[in-house]
Amino acid sequence: MWKRSPWVLLSLSLSAVAVAGDERTITLDEALRRAQEQSPAGLEIALEVERARARIGASGLWSNPEFALVREESAGVVERFANVTQTFPLTGRLALERDSARRGHAAAEAAASQERVALRARVQASFIDLLLAQERAGTVETARSQMQELVEALRAREREGESSGFDRMRAERELAEIAADLALARGELAGAGSSLAALVNLPPDGLLATGRLDAEEPLPKREEVLRRFETRGDVVALDLEAEGSDLAARAAHRRAVPDAALTFGTKTTEAGNSEDRGPVLGIALSIPILDRGQGQRGVARAEAALARARRAALARQVLGEIEAAYADTVSRRDAELAYGGLDDPEDLVRIARAAYDAGSMGILELLDAYRTVLAVRLRQLELHAAARRAETILDLAIGGNSPSAEAR
Repeated sequence: MWKRSPWVLLSLSLSAVAVAGDERTITLDEALRRAQEQSPAGLEIALEVERARARIGASGLWSNPEFALVREESAGVVERFANVTQTFPLTGRLALERDSARRGHAAAEAAASQERVALRARVQASFIDLLLAQERAGTVETARSQMQELVEALRAREREGESSGFDRMRAERELAEIAADLALARGELAGAGSSLAALVNLPPDGLLATGRLDAEEPLPKREEVLRRFETRGDVVALDLEAEGSDLAARAAHRRAVPDAALTFGTKTTEAGNSEDRGPVLGIALSIPILDRGQGQRGVARAEAALARARRAALARQVLGEIEAAYADTVSRRDAELAYGGLDDPEDLVRIARAAYDAGSMGILELLDAYRTVLAVRLRQLELHAAARRAETILDLAIGGNSPSAEAR
């Protein structure tokens, strides 16, 4: 089962922006489940594991028995043989080959777990983008409504001779700027919805994400995170691949030991009018002179060494990725916490509007207050989204083995 991200609640967070077509809301849990179970990418991962499982059934098989019918005739004597020959490997080679295939299946499952984590990270990143686009569009829509209300008030005051045309024209220009930003935000919303819909196999029209962008879970300790790299799927897969190659090399080495072939059947002899029948038993040994498994043994040993070298290189790379991802996540969380610790920015507009109405503040200062509030709201959203993206990257670096995720 895929673990739930710490920043998602089952509360509804929809933008006020109008979306064409019927609305279809989706939670992160549902998006992750659909990506795994119904998307082509999820199906591809499952089929990779199924292919490795099928190799188990194709490995370590006994050779087929041979059935022979032979008729010999010489000097009026006819001999007929009906024999079955079966080869018996006596060295345990087939069991080693099956164990090697099982290691390959386990390696495929471990690698698939990391592929699922990577797919989950793509879904989470797309989900964050959609949430951010929704919140941004809703924030800009709110700012447009507030500016529209100010413009209408200035138009009324101008008609009554209480304010100049400059104030009204300057506010209308600010309204046009916000309207342009809203058009762009709606385009980004449509694009984000399409990207997520492609990952979760849904129609893109009207797709809305349900969740929150602010953090909900504490970040695990750095030492806890670093200890988890050895359980990352692709690291474990390389360990299992090396073990499987070792077993394959041992199985190939045993090809140098002869296999026994047992023959049993009947022999019928006809001489004139008489007929005699008796059993046939025989044993034969292969002579491994040309093929002693030396080629397969060399390939398996090379593959084992390569897997271990790749594992060492990957472990070093993963540790670096975890260190960088953890540091980035901590800094992103600190940034969103520091930026969100001040008073409500809406107070700026209330104070500026009261001062403007009292005649102690000009239109430029008032518009600056509106602009500042919008910038603060958008900056808060960007910081929240950046922190959640950093957490997603950290989860990918760990391989989905976050202690806080396991606690959930």
